[in-house]
Amino acid sequence: MRITLLTPDQARTVGAALQRIAAWWRRLRAQLTALAKQVAQAARHAASLAASVTRAWARADRPAWASPYGPAPKGHR
Repeated sequence: MRITLLTPDQARTVGAALQRIAAWWRRLRAQLTALAKQVAQAARHAASLAASVTRAWARADRPAWASPYGPAPKGHR
């Protein structure tokens, strides 16, 4: 195996490419962080909405399976 060193021009080219990759990675990380914050906020809002809807539909005067219209007629199937 033969190991060779980079020429100064090649080293500058590789360094510039690595800087571009690092800048791209920082932008991606910032965008993903912002997206995660938005998803968390939407999840909190959805949980709050679900809790309020559950409270609105829950009634203590009868079990959840009971009909609000009373029992079914005996002669009709």
